[in-house]
Amino acid sequence: MPKINIACFILLFFLFSCYSKAQTENKATSTEAHSTDKGSILFNTNKADCISLPFGYSDISKRITVDSIVSAIQDENKLKEINALQFEKIIKKDLVLLPEEYDVFLPFGTTVNEKYDHIKIASHFLCYGDYSLYFMAVYNTVRYAEPFIEKMYLMSTKDGKLIDMKRIYLNHQGEMGFANYTLFDIDKNYIISVQDYELTENPFHLKPLHQYQILPSGKFARYFDKDGPYKNDDEQGIVKNHHKEGKWIESKSNGSMDLQKYPEFTDPYTYLEAEYKNGLPVGTWKFYKLLQKYNEETGEPLFNTRKKGPLIYTERYREGVLEKREFH
Repeated sequence: MPKINIACFILLFFLFSCYSKAQTENKATSTEAHSTDKGSILFNTNKADCISLPFGYSDISKRITVDSIVSAIQDENKLKEINALQFEKIIKKDLVLLPEEYDVFLPFGTTVNEKYDHIKIASHFLCYGDYSLYFMAVYNTVRYAEPFIEKMYLMSTKDGKLIDMKRIYLNHQGEMGFANYTLFDIDKNYIISVQDYELTENPFHLKPLHQYQILPSGKFARYFDKDGPYKNDDEQGIVKNHHKEGKWIESKSNGSMDLQKYPEFTDPYTYLEAEYKNGLPVGTWKFYKLLQKYNEETGEPLFNTRKKGPLIYTERYREGVLEKREFH
C-alpha cells in the first residue's frame, strides 16, 4: 500500500506540474496576443516621464498677426520643447482613428507614398488622475528635405485603452502661400486652448479660440469660461457647468462629404441642430442644407442671412458616441 500511494502521489504531482505549465504558457500566449492585437498600443506607463504644466504656446491669444503666427511656428525653442517629449515609438496609421476638422490630407492622401515610420508616440506624457494623455506626432516626410511635425494629437487613455483624441497642433504648408496652422496651450488646470489660423488670399483669417476640458469619462469636451447663453457667428446655445448643454444651433463644415454622391451639399457648411448633455453629443443631430447669401465683393458669407434648408442627414449619439448616420 505505501508503494502504491507513493506512485499515485508522483503521478498526480507530474500531472499537476504539466497542467500548471500549460496554464502559464496559455496565459503568456494570451497576453502576447492581446498586446499585438490590431488597434492596441503599448504606452509608456512610467510616472517619472509625466511632464509638468503649463505646456505649449502660452501667448496664443496675443498672436493675431501673420508675422506673429509664423514666428511662433518657426520658434526653435518651442520646437525643441515639443521634440523633448521624445517621439520614439513608431505606430501604423491604421491602429488609431485620426479625426480631422480640416481638409488637410497630407501625408494621408492616396497619391502620397505613405510610410509607416512617420507617426510616432512620445515617451513623455501627461498624468491626469486615472488617465494618461499621450502626444502623437504625424511627420511630413514627402514634400520637404527634412521631416517635421505637421500634426500633433493629444490622446486620452485609461489602462492602456484609447478613449478620445484631439488634434492640438498643425503646420500645413499649402500651395500659392496658403497655409493652415494650429497652436495649443495646456494650463496648470489641464484646460486645453487651441487656436486655428488660416492664411489664404484674403490673406488672413483668425478663427475663434476654442478651449477643451477632460471629462470624468476621459473624453474631451468644449470648455467655456462663463455659464449662460452663448452666441457667435458659427454656434449658439446654453453653457452649463462650463460645457454645452441642451439644444444648440451650429454651422458645421461638410467638406469631407462626397459631393458627387451627395450633390445636396452645395455650401461648405451645414446648418446643424445639435444636442448635448454634460458637454457630450446625445440624441439625434439633424444636418440641414445651409442657406445663406454672400458679399458680392469679398465672397464672404453674410451670417445674418443664414437659415436652414431641407434635411440632408441625421446622426444618433449616445454618451458622446456616434451610433448611426442616416441620409434622407
